[in-house]
Amino acid sequence: MPTNNPSQIDVSRMSRAVVPVLEACSQASEDARRVEPEAMAAIQAAGLSRLLTPERFGGSEAPVSTHVRSCTELARGCAAASWVHMVCGAHTFVVGRYPEACQEEVFGPTPDVLIPGALAPQGRAKRVAEGWELNGRWQFGSGVDHGPWVVLGAQTIDVEEHGVPAIHLVIPRADITIDDTWHTLGMRGTGSRDIVTEAVFVPEHRVMPTRELFRGDFEGHAGPLYRLPVMGALASMLAGNVVGIAQRGLDGFVGATRVREEVYTGTAKAQKASIQMRIAESLGEVELAQSLVDKNCELLDAAMHARRPPPIDRETIAALRWNAAYAAELCRRSTERVYAAAGAGATHNRNALQRWFRDINTACHHAIVDFDGMLEARGRMALGLSPGAPL
Repeated sequence: MPTNNPSQIDVSRMSRAVVPVLEACSQASEDARRVEPEAMAAIQAAGLSRLLTPERFGGSEAPVSTHVRSCTELARGCAAASWVHMVCGAHTFVVGRYPEACQEEVFGPTPDVLIPGALAPQGRAKRVAEGWELNGRWQFGSGVDHGPWVVLGAQTIDVEEHGVPAIHLVIPRADITIDDTWHTLGMRGTGSRDIVTEAVFVPEHRVMPTRELFRGDFEGHAGPLYRLPVMGALASMLAGNVVGIAQRGLDGFVGATRVREEVYTGTAKAQKASIQMRIAESLGEVELAQSLVDKNCELLDAAMHARRPPPIDRETIAALRWNAAYAAELCRRSTERVYAAAGAGATHNRNALQRWFRDINTACHHAIVDFDGMLEARGRMALGLSPGAPL
């Protein structure tokens, strides 16, 4: 039985036990363009979906680092399943900040609830009596097939009247329409379809202003976990996922290379200096990426225990974002380097390396680890300028 006590959680062990199930389901998830229910059920049964659920609802309310570690381990079995786990955990982390009435609705039935959605404010919300009316279309609704609730971001109409430019809303999946738009190069199994709403009423207790929600800077009952900045934590979760993909891709390449021979000469591929050098450089990049993710986990865990609301300043948030973006970029480079040396056989659908190559390139297109954007932000801050974009 999964424990609720964070001090007793061996997340790596729990996650590794699930990897064989995810791996067995991975091709079916790829083909169906959504994670197989068996895979998500295994993650839930292991207690991994409750890591960031509030303790009073039966969750672990564990440090962010536990979720990051679980994402890295699970990605070694299936990048798509780990991605959906990562996204749903991030949204659990967000909903833990909402009013008690909202949390009762979402977490009351089970602490293992999966919460998909789309945080980017792609919708439009209008003030109405006792709540908001929500309309819009959201891209990239990862895992939308799997949860009873979704979290959606929206810009508000008539902001001058109520002073809140953007909000995030929690709504039942029954109130949305899913548009099957997910036909992609990689991460096919995430099922990141479009979410559509038309004139959906959302009561006040399931709505929060985006600025206060994301900063963790608000009045309320939330514990120190839910005071951490959302974007810095989310970037770290995503980077942890990407590290796991890169590790698995590199392991697969090394294993295959040990038994490969040159087609025309019969020479062992493992004896080629160029192959050895590619492996060494890629190993170094993945190890550095892991150390950057570990550094982020240390920063987030220290801030959680510091119990200062809000616990992290702008410079630390910038460091979290930079570390995550650089880690993701290093992992992308690592996978691309070994894929280029994998030979023509790696282009076949039956070769798993081509999927890891496609998946990691797709994952690294996520805006929160946009490497060019973070290069600019870091350079600007080093010159004493503003980062140029919200962190």
